Amino acid sequence: KFNVCMATSEVICCFLCALLCVRSEVVGSFIMPHGGIALSPAHFNTTNETTKYEAWMLHKACLQAGYLLRQLNPELIVLSTPHGLADLKQFMFYLNSQGYGFADTDNCVCPSCCYNVSVPIDANTSLNIVQQLQAFGANVSSLTAYGPLGNDEQFPLRWGEVIPLYFMQSQRSRVVILSQPSRRYNSDVAMIPELLLLGKQLYAILQTLSERVVVVISGDLAHTHLPDGPYGYSNASEPYDMACGLWASTLNTSALLVTAAGLVDKALSCGFTGFVLLHGMFQAAGLANWKAEVLANFHPSYYGMMVAAFTR
Repeated sequence: KFNVCMATSEVICCFLCALLCVRSEVVGSFIMPHGGIALSPAHFNTTNETTKYEAWMLHKACLQAGYLLRQLNPELIVLSTPHGLADLKQFMFYLNSQGYGFADTDNCVCPSCCYNVSVPIDANTSLNIVQQLQAFGANVSSLTAYGPLGNDEQFPLRWGEVIPLYFMQSQRSRVVILSQPSRRYNSDVAMIPELLLLGKQLYAILQTLSERVVVVISGDLAHTHLPDGPYGYSNASEPYDMACGLWASTLNTSALLVTAAGLVDKALSCGFTGFVLLHGMFQAAGLANWKAEVLANFHPSYYGMMVAAFTR
């Protein structure tokens, strides 16, 4: 009986120790693409074996990132999207209690190839973040759809939110969604100081929450890899993607804020502002405190996509 009691006590002590060791902070971050090719390469309409391989590597990297996120066991996922419901000037947080939307693949569209996502939005935490950021003087606001704060109507989501969340859903996690302002299309480089500061302020707020937080940046790389693509070809596309890959594997500041910044207006990347926001968060935490890893970086079509993981 004494031995049994001792064993039970040891189990309880180990359990309590495990609880005490669970950190309530920003425990990780991910960069996720939102291109339909990564969502389902089986529908990618190409005969080029290299681009088929790259598409599948991106898809597998997205699956791996989702697995890594669930291993971190977050209670809150903060997602930044460049393709949400956007204000011209302000960063917007969604304040409904539910979000729902769909995305399709590049060569097979809805209804045949619909990928649906429904997520619980933490409206109260979102509002709390907005209020604290506004107290800092940040250019942020909030948005509800079809009703008041926290209403049960589903906030409309699309590919910029749906594809990352499709891979990264966790039954335990609630979601906060931050939509980048539409001025990012023409003023992304000019926004760098603001984005860095916003990242630092957001990190400080998230660190005060009594739960485990993961930050996900939805964003693709250069959209100018092919002359027959919708944005044409630019010789900035390949060096831009390489610079972003260097930053995401080393957190080298100049790779993002000098090299990539000097190329982005020709490369045309929807992910740049999210990357800079994330870098501000990393700076607030101390760059040396993060382990960075690029899981995939390819351009099987006219646009580049990267999957990256950052842990402490």
